[in-house]
Amino acid sequence: MNMESIFQWPDLPSLPPVKQPVLVRLVTSGPRSAARQELRLALRQVLAAWSGLAPERLPLLETSRGPQWQGLLADESLDISLSYCDGEGWIGLIRGAVLGIDAMLVQPFAEAESVARHYLGKPVMERICASRDPAKAFASAWTGLEARLKCLKRELTEGEERQSGFEKLAASEIFFKNGVAVTVAMPKETETI
Repeated sequence: MNMESIFQWPDLPSLPPVKQPVLVRLVTSGPRSAARQELRLALRQVLAAWSGLAPERLPLLETSRGPQWQGLLADESLDISLSYCDGEGWIGLIRGAVLGIDAMLVQPFAEAESVARHYLGKPVMERICASRDPAKAFASAWTGLEARLKCLKRELTEGEERQSGFEKLAASEIFFKNGVAVTVAMPKETETI
């Protein structure tokens, strides 16, 4: 993914070509509930500009996985992926394909090894433990897992079966700044990330 496809809100991205992802980063305030509202407000403003519809008339449906565009945008489907992290939020958008995005603050925490063992698997846990920077290695592995699951529209579960279909996805760590890891996942046949 090229840096021209990453926008810092309130910069408004233009409607991208089909299968070209666009990411919008927002600095958020307050708790997650406030960040959630801020991200959805920015999303509505981007989609209003792209569709020519008023923000309150957008065909968005709120689901357990976040907002979902109902219908077509410039004759293509639209996929939306959101992620929240301490003090910032990310919006991932793509027409004619699917994507997943995940962001995480890089910091050590007591349960990292246990979480890695249960959700990332023993080989990944061992690589994290052997890393010079285990917190960064964990954040990279975790955002990679979450971005892939979001791309496949799956929930987080324990066990290896959740990784079925991962081989068809490309994941790109596109951002390690201000202590935040961000990963985007898309099908391999989609625009290069």
